[in-house]
Amino acid sequence: MAQPADRSAALDKAVEEARAAYLALQEAEKRRDAGVESQAGERTGSAAGGSRPNDQYIGRQAQLEQEVELARRRYEAAAKRWNDLK
Repeated sequence: MAQPADRSAALDKAVEEARAAYLALQEAEKRRDAGVESQAGERTGSAAGGSRPNDQYIGRQAQLEQEVELARRRYEAAAKRWNDLK
């Protein structure tokens, strides 16, 4: 069985990892939410005079969403480690 000091250090580390992962998740969500508006070159004109998002926009949105998903998985794993140590 782990010594109390070892367990305390492991718990402290798990708390810090969970906190850092949570902050990273919040930042990824902010970047995704801020990136909703199309940027220059991300819209293609239509014959009717309007425009629609192009592949560049769709790719950027997919990248932002993937970053959120990776951050969410990291946070969930860190939270699980922390809970397992409690």
